Amino acid sequence: MKPTTVRIEDCAEVRSGFSAKGAIESEPDGAVQVITAQHLRKGEPYLYREEHTLRISPSRSTEKYHVIPGDILFMSRGANNYAVLIADIPQPAIAPLTFYILKPKANVLSPYLAWCINQEGVRAQLNEIRTGAGTPLIPRREFGEIVIPLPPLEVQRRIAAVADLQARERSLLHQLVEETERLHRLTGQQLLSRLAHDPKE
Repeated sequence: MKPTTVRIEDCAEVRSGFSAKGAIESEPDGAVQVITAQHLRKGEPYLYREEHTLRISPSRSTEKYHVIPGDILFMSRGANNYAVLIADIPQPAIAPLTFYILKPKANVLSPYLAWCINQEGVRAQLNEIRTGAGTPLIPRREFGEIVIPLPPLEVQRRIAAVADLQARERSLLHQLVEETERLHRLTGQQLLSRLAHDPKE
């Protein structure tokens, strides 16, 4: 059976991120955690770590910008647009203006929607609606109009399971690269240290 075709706005509420006045700087006693792009990786669910702490105390209400596990963040600015599923984040948390906050509806599974947005067919549609030269932008209205396939929930669940395995593989490969680079740096430091003590070695 051919899956139903829907617009993104038919299966998720699309909200703009929080607009801050000036640069966001961490406040020790801040009331709200801010999610930043530097801590996200395309294709991998976001899991909060202690070193990601960035808390602020905005002077106005942030309720409509709150992000909870199961929500999806979409990078709306720049030429590299992608979706990230939020798996774990302290509450309350918000996302800045560089993101759209997607609140999935009952007809879609969050992992499936995040996976679907990152596929080439959807990326082609994003390329068609991207505007601006200096800082490209995906307009929110046009983003909501993008068409995606929406199979039954059981099919979505199976696709999400495969996507999860792919994300785990990607994460392990990333950890392997980081550890290899660390060992290379350590080896280099040891060799330089030996040469400094005995250049003949």
